[in-house]
Amino acid sequence: MLAASVLVAICSVTATAWLVAQSTSTAIRQELGNAVASDSRTYQSLLTWAVEHRTWDGVPVTGLAEARIVLTTEDRRLIADSGGRANTAELPQTPSAVITPLAVDAKLGPEVPADRVDPRVVGPFALTTEQQAALNEDAQLYLSRCVGPRAAGPLPHAANGRPIVEIDRTVSAELTPACIEAATRLTTTTAGESAAFAQLEDLFNACRTQRGRPPAELGLTGSWEPSSDDTDCLGEARRTQLKPFVAPTALLFVTDPAGRTTQSTVFSIDVSRTVLVAAVVLLLTVGVSVLVGLRLIRPLGTLTAAAERMRSGENEPVEIRSRGEIGQLARAFNDMAEHRARTEAQRKAMTSDVSHELRNPLGTIRSWLEGARDGVVELDRAQLDALLNEALVLQHLVDDLQDLAMVDAGELRLHPEPVELRDVFEQLVAAHPAVTASGGGRVRADPVRLRQILANLVTNALRYTPPGGTVRLSAQRIGDRVRIEVADTGIGIAADDLPHVFDRFWRADRSRTRETGGSGLGLAIVHGLVRAHDGTISVASTVGHGTKFTIELPAS
Repeated sequence: MLAASVLVAICSVTATAWLVAQSTSTAIRQELGNAVASDSRTYQSLLTWAVEHRTWDGVPVTGLAEARIVLTTEDRRLIADSGGRANTAELPQTPSAVITPLAVDAKLGPEVPADRVDPRVVGPFALTTEQQAALNEDAQLYLSRCVGPRAAGPLPHAANGRPIVEIDRTVSAELTPACIEAATRLTTTTAGESAAFAQLEDLFNACRTQRGRPPAELGLTGSWEPSSDDTDCLGEARRTQLKPFVAPTALLFVTDPAGRTTQSTVFSIDVSRTVLVAAVVLLLTVGVSVLVGLRLIRPLGTLTAAAERMRSGENEPVEIRSRGEIGQLARAFNDMAEHRARTEAQRKAMTSDVSHELRNPLGTIRSWLEGARDGVVELDRAQLDALLNEALVLQHLVDDLQDLAMVDAGELRLHPEPVELRDVFEQLVAAHPAVTASGGGRVRADPVRLRQILANLVTNALRYTPPGGTVRLSAQRIGDRVRIEVADTGIGIAADDLPHVFDRFWRADRSRTRETGGSGLGLAIVHGLVRAHDGTISVASTVGHGTKFTIELPAS
């Protein structure tokens, strides 16, 4: 029970801690997601301003978010504050984000390039409006007149406004002069683009030289973006070239009205506190389980000790203090001990009674036989009849004991058949004229054993009925049973003796003479035979008025 309790406690604590941690983490993630989404919108709005403007003058921060938005320079000089304050000393040490298009925050900016430079920043690569319009006309001319129909959809453009058109060099000989001129302009950089690209290449090679690498040429991708295997120097060169074309780096603070940052990106579960609480729960579980276990084991130990004493012959009852299952067990144990004591007393009494019943006939037979052997007496017919009677007494006692043993062992063989009670009554009345009978019925019983049952009851009733009294037999059918009554007007049985009338070797008269009682087995045999017939037997008696035995057997 202790191991099971500890296991349940461990599982419950672990499951509870896991559920709390999961639910807390989920709530924090949701709250954090909402904060990050709001911060991301604010960040993107300010980043767009930095891309499109070269200063922060006039940047709008009011209405970007529900929280307070504060924008400062890198040296913490105030640029803008949605709360209308001018004090930056109350701001937290760590900003919520750094606003610069040249180093986009990967957590807040979607699809950030490898060099983290905002692709919208083109700087000196930007085309004029006239150049963009001319190149768009060339693209439309080339796509519509020179290469045939194309798939529907808007024409892709590079970040600086140049249309992106794939030129097929294999068919250039078949093109008209107008198509050739359009294709040439579409694949040739403008003067501004060439100057910007040359500047970028110089910055790129300066970086490589500073790092001890040889100069290299930059390439162009299909989307007119500079490319190189040396991404570090390319990124540094691009940031240096584009820096004058964007707003300077600014620090973003998203705070509550008190100035505390609202972006909590780090959260953790207090493992030590969880372990401590789990240990306390386990200790309480173990303590309660031990107390409950001791309370359960103590009465069981008392029962065990009582059972061991019972083995040595003692039958002391166990004190009952509980009304639960242990109390029921103690009551059952006390009942068993009482029944065992009563059975042991009956066994001892039976042994004494059997030895007493056997001693007198055997003593009489032995004395007469020894006298005849020694020539002291001569056995005549009367003496032989007396010895035969004593032998018959022994035979009757042995037969009774055998019947009881067979009933106890469940080995008594019955041969039930329909029996007419009126015929059995007539036989008993013929054998005992003092008996009267009335009623009748058919029962399903072994006829020999049924006559034995009724004969024992009638004989017992006649023995305790004085001269002038009556013994009456009666029977009537009640439903699927037949009730047989044997009533007498004898001396009756005391109320204290009624529970023992079916005990073995019990007699209402405690004397051992043959005149006042038989062996004391007759009623015990009757009780066993009735039960073997699936019947019941009961007795009612009033001292001085008589006794009535009632038997119920299955009707035929």
